Amino acid sequence: MDFLKITNTESLLRDHYELSEAARIIGCDQKDLFWFAYEKGIEICMEFHDDDLDVSCALQADVEDEILLRTIEALPRDKKGYYCLSESCSIRIDDEKFDENGHIKCYMKGLFSIDDNYKDLLVKYEGQPLEWPDHFTPSGESNFNFQIAIYVNYDERENYHLFDVVWITKTQISKFLDAVRDEKKTKKTAKNYKAQSEAQKQKHAVPRVEVLMAVVALYHRDMKLRRESPAAITEHLFNHANEFWPENGEPPLSFDTIVSLLRSCIKKDGLTF
Repeated sequence: MDFLKITNTESLLRDHYELSEAARIIGCDQKDLFWFAYEKGIEICMEFHDDDLDVSCALQADVEDEILLRTIEALPRDKKGYYCLSESCSIRIDDEKFDENGHIKCYMKGLFSIDDNYKDLLVKYEGQPLEWPDHFTPSGESNFNFQIAIYVNYDERENYHLFDVVWITKTQISKFLDAVRDEKKTKKTAKNYKAQSEAQKQKHAVPRVEVLMAVVALYHRDMKLRRESPAAITEHLFNHANEFWPENGEPPLSFDTIVSLLRSCIKKDGLTF
């Protein structure tokens, strides 16, 4: 977290920020936010305004239309009478209620979350894809207890241009910071484990080398020792341990461990010196 300017969102005054602005405040690149949005489920949004309401949208869900309409009509409303899908977005149902395809016709206002496929495009094209999101979902905590998707009819306005600006809420900035913290913690743990693993290897390698060097010395003294079994060689080593390890008077490995070590060396390459 040392490379970021902030570690929490306590100093942030607004509920949502343009993504470029958020990146500057956080101290990261916009591409970092795109990547975490796609890989870690961080929510990023686009904004609809009142003057966009001449572009209709199709509202769909995995429930029957009657249930969906009843659920919408039971939602709280904002000051202009729009149904609040969450704390940051709302819709108005068209008077005709259904479009030509039989989907509920509505108009969007506020911040809506983009879908994962579009997040992937933002990552691939570094925030400059040549297409618009396939669909949107309510941003923040939805007031529905089931998933809904909203499909914008882009063709209803000639040369309709959506938004150059992508937004992120204060809550999602906090989730981003948590995700970065977890990512760094995971890498640090893996690095420490690797370092510890190498240290353990080194720790175990030293006694093995000492034992094998002692066996080499004994081989040079008595050529007949080469024809003995690993157990007999180990017993001979223990009998002369004071010469090689005067402080302890015994090898740094147990009898059985040395027998196993000599067996593996002889079996693998033949213990020749």
